[in-house]
Amino acid sequence: MEEQLQRETEQGFYFKIGNDFFGMYHTAEGPKLFFNRDKYRLTNASWDVELVIGRKMNWFIFYWQGEMKISFRFQKDEETVIKLYRLLEEHMPSRYA
Repeated sequence: MEEQLQRETEQGFYFKIGNDFFGMYHTAEGPKLFFNRDKYRLTNASWDVELVIGRKMNWFIFYWQGEMKISFRFQKDEETVIKLYRLLEEHMPSRYA
């Protein structure tokens, strides 16, 4: 299972939230996060991410240059969002400072 997860995330993945597409992929310039047509280069230290765990729902928030760019609530059992959050944690800006 862990080997399969590693293979999936080496190239990237996405999922759909309502009518929006959201995910992460790797490029020669480093990893990028995307939300529909918006793309964010994760090697740039201008981003941050939060995951708020609630009793019934969770909340994902992505900041770019101090401004909230992506924010949505999701069901507690939505594993794809948790998976993406964990990948983003691995690429936190301090790794590139």
